[in-house]
Amino acid sequence: MNRSKQLDRLLYVLYIIFFVSIICCFRAISSIAIGLILVTGMYKNKVDTGSWLSLSLGNLFLAACCLFYLIQLAAFLYTANSNENLKHLQTQSAIFFVPVALCSCNYVNEQVRDKLMKYYTWILAVALFYCLATALYKHCFMHAQNDIFFYHELVSPFKQHAVQVSIYCFAGLLYLLDRLQKGYSFINRGIHFLLILYFICCLLLLSSKLVIVFSACCLVYYVFLILKAKLNRPYMLLASLFAGLVMIALVLSTQNKVSRRFNEILSGDLHLVEQQNFNPGIYFNGLQFRLLQWRFVKEILTEHQAWVTGVSDEAQTLLDEKYISTHMYTGSINSTTRGYLGYNTHDQFLEALLQTGIPGLVSFILICCAMVSLAIQRQNRELAITVFLLIAYCFNESLLETQYGVMLFTFFPLFIYYGSENKPALFIEVN
Repeated sequence: MNRSKQLDRLLYVLYIIFFVSIICCFRAISSIAIGLILVTGMYKNKVDTGSWLSLSLGNLFLAACCLFYLIQLAAFLYTANSNENLKHLQTQSAIFFVPVALCSCNYVNEQVRDKLMKYYTWILAVALFYCLATALYKHCFMHAQNDIFFYHELVSPFKQHAVQVSIYCFAGLLYLLDRLQKGYSFINRGIHFLLILYFICCLLLLSSKLVIVFSACCLVYYVFLILKAKLNRPYMLLASLFAGLVMIALVLSTQNKVSRRFNEILSGDLHLVEQQNFNPGIYFNGLQFRLLQWRFVKEILTEHQAWVTGVSDEAQTLLDEKYISTHMYTGSINSTTRGYLGYNTHDQFLEALLQTGIPGLVSFILICCAMVSLAIQRQNRELAITVFLLIAYCFNESLLETQYGVMLFTFFPLFIYYGSENKPALFIEVN
């Protein structure tokens, strides 16, 4: 076996380890795996081409990520709290290292990605089953409430974030749908369709409103593709997709913990955020809170004349001061909770603007534009849907403020990009 093939096998193992680490939230292993993928990839490129640097490094997405990180680094020069800023820079360093690792050689292609995604699907399925089994055990033997089966509580065994796990789960669901689109099944038809329904059930339990909406839209879209293709005997395929849609429709149309999260948004008074002062008893739903952040960010940047430079490491401190000065809930003497204290903007566009001013916002928009450019170049449905979801999620969460948020945002677009063809896949019947 030549050296290049040995390196291919090593990269194969490293990617599987990386999948296990991000799904099960093993932070140290994730960082080590990305570092080893980077080093191994560069060495493989040296063996294959004679150069340590791959031509793939010259892409717009990586350049935009580097620009964004350099602006974060520049903010370190005028920061007051250097220790906090240094931790922040360490977390966001993944926005540079993850794309470089994926672009370090030409290892990932359509065949490699397909093989790796099979492992990803099984790892995800087993991890979710473990969470469900743990929740069932707590409910039956420790008399835990039904909440243990939903949202953050469901993935608490791995100390994961429910919405990010939802996106991991959506990536698995999208892969299964894309396999059908290309005319293949996962082991066999029965297992393939059961996995589709299983992931849809898990998405409902994880209760991410954004991902549930995307999942429903994708199912409708793939039903449309099947009907448009006028295939012979697509009944089992249509039945599985319609079953998924029925499950989503039933959950959203009845009274339960998932539907209440949707109803909560519709019931809130948006004019509430215009008040100058509140009282600690006021509860802000997700939409109200995010609209309030738009107001607070504008006020902070204006008060500190920081539209160009941002407020760097003072961002969270100044937000906390806003929560206190407007009398929002910040905990009580008899409670260990801190209320809204410590809550960031929950919007990556706003977070970039608040921390590093207009240059930071522009650089982040460039990253999003580069992601869209990747999808346009490939003309790949799976990539386009993933990019759209990640950008939409950035309006809902400060994604780049956590290690796994950065990895999620930077890994999947490039992984699908290099693992797809330069033409749209056509739907054909599963044999």
